[in-house]
Amino acid sequence: MRTRRKSAFGNALRDHGIAGAWGFAEATFFFVVPDVWTSWVGLRRPKRALGTTVSALGGAMAGGAVTYWWARKVAANTSRKVLVKVPAITDAMISEVEQEIAESGAASLLRGPTRGIPYKLYARAAGLQRTPLVTFLAWSVPGRMIRFVVVTAAVSGIAAMGRRRLPGISERSISTVFWICWGAFYAVFIPLKSRRGSSSAQQSAGT
Repeated sequence: MRTRRKSAFGNALRDHGIAGAWGFAEATFFFVVPDVWTSWVGLRRPKRALGTTVSALGGAMAGGAVTYWWARKVAANTSRKVLVKVPAITDAMISEVEQEIAESGAASLLRGPTRGIPYKLYARAAGLQRTPLVTFLAWSVPGRMIRFVVVTAAVSGIAAMGRRRLPGISERSISTVFWICWGAFYAVFIPLKSRRGSSSAQQSAGT
């Protein structure tokens, strides 16, 4: 019994650690969202998965603070050139976020997830425009947490429903469908964002 509890604790610690590290990485220069990990945990342990969203949030806020301070220390053009190399980030998207932060402040973070705009761009823009770090981090909580919880809970619920409706389905099949869905999402999302960014840049150049 003690060995089993120790193993469960170790697994939980690992899941939370990965969630936190992933959240930090995605808030800096990584491009795959931590929702992938938290929803993966949710396939088998929904309650723990919801807990890992808190760890992902903590990591994201730490990474956001790093990006914020980095943007304050380097030239605006330097940070722009670095971030535009990240998949699914375009020059037009960076300019759009700068304008949003200038007009609406850190509250514009709430619109980012609904349009697939990376959190790191808001962190950069907030740093450039000297938005108070405390204000930026405060808006980061709903700006990050809502999507983390919704995606994680949705995947956990779909997996549970699949097991009820298809009692003979194997865990391997569930995992395969999971990875196919996330792979398909990024296979569509990255080219789509890149094309839209190119179109926006061309329109701006023509005006």
